[in-house]
Amino acid sequence: MTTGATRRPRSVTWAVVLVFLGTFTAGTTATEPDEAPRLVALLLVVCCWFAVRAGRGRRVARTTVTALTGLMFAIGSVFAFDDPVYGGATLLLGALLAVTGLVLLYRPAADAYVRDRSEEAAG
Repeated sequence: MTTGATRRPRSVTWAVVLVFLGTFTAGTTATEPDEAPRLVALLLVVCCWFAVRAGRGRRVARTTVTALTGLMFAIGSVFAFDDPVYGGATLLLGALLAVTGLVLLYRPAADAYVRDRSEEAAG
């Protein structure tokens, strides 16, 4: 049974959803070379797994999903500008979604949730 202090804030749930959508949108930009889709798909799965773990209040997962999201956009930006019509706009939309989600993961309510979950796990 969860108490009021350990109940997950809605902002954390929204953060996980926005990180999912943002990284997926950024991942759609890297589809041209043969090896890129495999790397991006693997990176997307790992990033989403860590996003879910971050949503459960894991401090290390929150840091890891931040780094993986940055990596996803670094890889996506290499391929995004090959498509002059939609590439940059798609990457910008993904960045807007994912960065909003990451900001929500570091808000005070999320920090309190992570701190409470860490204390529960410790003892």
